[in-house]
Amino acid sequence: MVLVLGEVQTAALRHSGSVPRELAEGVLALLAGERVRVSERPISHAVSPHVLTGVDCRIAARSGARVRGVGTLMGRVCLTGGRVLQGSAVVRVEPIGGGHRRAWSHYLARPGVVETLGRTDLPGTAAAHLGADRSSSTMGMGAVCNRLIAEVQGSSLLDRRPPVRARRTVLRWAALTDSDIEGVRVRFTVHEDGLRTVRLLLGQVPVADIVELCEDLALHDWLLTALVSIIEQSRIGVDEPVQIIHRLRPAVDHLLHLWMPAARLGGFALSVWEGLDGRPGLSRQWEASVRRIRDQIAMAAALAHRPAEAAPLFR
Repeated sequence: MVLVLGEVQTAALRHSGSVPRELAEGVLALLAGERVRVSERPISHAVSPHVLTGVDCRIAARSGARVRGVGTLMGRVCLTGGRVLQGSAVVRVEPIGGGHRRAWSHYLARPGVVETLGRTDLPGTAAAHLGADRSSSTMGMGAVCNRLIAEVQGSSLLDRRPPVRARRTVLRWAALTDSDIEGVRVRFTVHEDGLRTVRLLLGQVPVADIVELCEDLALHDWLLTALVSIIEQSRIGVDEPVQIIHRLRPAVDHLLHLWMPAARLGGFALSVWEGLDGRPGLSRQWEASVRRIRDQIAMAAALAHRPAEAAPLFR
């Protein structure tokens, strides 16, 4: 059995416009000499080089026991549509017998792997990772994500005038993989304070595929959360249509075109997304929210061009 843990933080980029390719490459160039990967289809997507963070800490299990872990976390930053920024951290946990710490050169040669010294309860470690509150994260993954996002947001290339203000969300995930497991079992939970958790039980799957699945889920969960927040703050049915449309406009200009679930996924990740979308109904809620915005725009246009004698019909 193999345990992979991760965390993804998602936020709006602090820039007034959609970031073009050249600017995206500049703000995501976290390591000198390392290339920023950029794709344009079906939606622009830029990924920074991986950044390693060494850790030597205690890792909690559900039982309350703690085991020492030594190794490196692997982090990166993603920018989708020139608008949505994500900081992502991942680590594979490997129990090592003997309990002797090795030189750092050994751990640096195994990027994204933390070796635990002593007896390790992998399912218990996964449960503790998912059960922690938003302010606590295993091996400081939250701090890694926050640092990477802060480095990009602080770039002098950005004007720091975001048109959409939405709360940052945190998606914390744990994947237990085993060759004896058939199919995929997944549990997606929405918690308070912008925290989401995903638990995966699956067969042998490349870690990169799991990371991309969780980043895509975090992206679309943030888009839906931001859209619902804008609608709630628009005061539909309370204020005048012109005021309501003014508050809804950022969603139309900057969010609606970004919804493309599983656009870059394939294989097992695509099937997991389809299963998730069928139960929580993320796409159904998104489509209902988009229809509500378009209905408000249509009604405002009808009211603006109605003849005076028809006014009572709209009261």
